[in-house]
Amino acid sequence: MEIALYGLLGLVALIALLSALAPSKVEYIEEITVGAPVKDVYDDIRLQEHLMRWSAWPKETKSTCTVEGVDGETGTKTVFFTKGRRVGHQEVVRLKENEEIVITLVGPGPPHKPKLTFELRPEGEGRTRVLARFVNELPRPFNAIWKFAGLTKWTREMHRKDLAGLKAFSEPPHRDINGATVGRPPQGVNPYEHNKQTA
Repeated sequence: MEIALYGLLGLVALIALLSALAPSKVEYIEEITVGAPVKDVYDDIRLQEHLMRWSAWPKETKSTCTVEGVDGETGTKTVFFTKGRRVGHQEVVRLKENEEIVITLVGPGPPHKPKLTFELRPEGEGRTRVLARFVNELPRPFNAIWKFAGLTKWTREMHRKDLAGLKAFSEPPHRDINGATVGRPPQGVNPYEHNKQTA
């Protein structure tokens, strides 16, 4: 009994130490140049029906999605489902036409406050520089789990894939995350569209 108690106290001390060493705020920027006008890139991010086709998230997490609200406006949500069960959503919380889209994320796991801001900068005719700024605030001791489980690395790699997907989708011939040519506006079935009949 005494050994178990000391073991438990040691575990608590270790978690407290790791939490003290790990940052409680994660922040980074990824960027890419897209060979498309800023208006098209802006629409491909703010319109969640477009975003669901190029985002790495559904494919990487084996999720399906559906849109709630008026697509392309503040308050629109992309809701994620795993095995037919709702597991979280992202919400467009700020739009500045052809300049900025801010998305917050709500999902399972420890409490945290992730926010992804896309900043758009025209680079000559028909080119757009896209900066994806990610910020996540994690309360202690969950910050230790995030840090030492490698979730910052995983999330950052996901955002790199997102930007590559956005580039492929916005530039001709307009390919989705699976490499299928969908055109502009996108045609055909979105393989990650949630079937509401199975929900």
